[in-house]
Amino acid sequence: MPFADVSKNSCLRLQSLVHISFDGICTMKTLLIIVLTAILAAVGSSAELRIGTLDLQRALADYYKTEEAARQLRLRDVSYSKELEPLRIEGTKLERETRELGLLAQDNALSSTAREEKKKLFEQKQIDLSELRVRYDDLQAKRQAELQKFSLQTRKQIVDEVLKVTRRIGESDGFNLILNANKTEPVTGEVLFTRNVDDITDRVLAALNAGRPAGTSDASSKDSKK
Repeated sequence: MPFADVSKNSCLRLQSLVHISFDGICTMKTLLIIVLTAILAAVGSSAELRIGTLDLQRALADYYKTEEAARQLRLRDVSYSKELEPLRIEGTKLERETRELGLLAQDNALSSTAREEKKKLFEQKQIDLSELRVRYDDLQAKRQAELQKFSLQTRKQIVDEVLKVTRRIGESDGFNLILNANKTEPVTGEVLFTRNVDDITDRVLAALNAGRPAGTSDASSKDSKK
């Protein structure tokens, strides 16, 4: 097996920071129906039910910590690729030398003694190549696991912070329910249509990005100017 360049997997890992699976969406919608039914029953017809919406996907994407996490992930990925590069180069060289020795070991233009020497060198190169592949594969698997762990931990932290701010605003403003309304891809949210319902996405983002370090770009403000 050739020594492959693993850097092309980076974009998939970066997308995982804000990705929500379809199975997860279906589960969330099922739970939503149950929860909404329970809330409606608890509030009763005589009480006012205040419902708000949040574009969770936008909140995750425009939170400055998501951009920073993606930057950190890229830096780690580049560092790991550089760490693997010497092994990849050495492996490519060994593969070429092994092929050449294999051909020489069968070259009838050489004496039997010379062919036997080439055969022994060929067999040793095969052993060296096999050991190098094990080292390369082990290191690659270890670094990919570390990147995946970092991505999952960072995403969980970001989601927890977004939900914490959402909960705080919901409690302070007297909301009974805040639904996920994805404006870009409605099918991935819980809301397909609303009327006279407060959307708190901008407020959540304002609270989240209040701690943005000076000098960093503000994706949410750029989007609002488009």
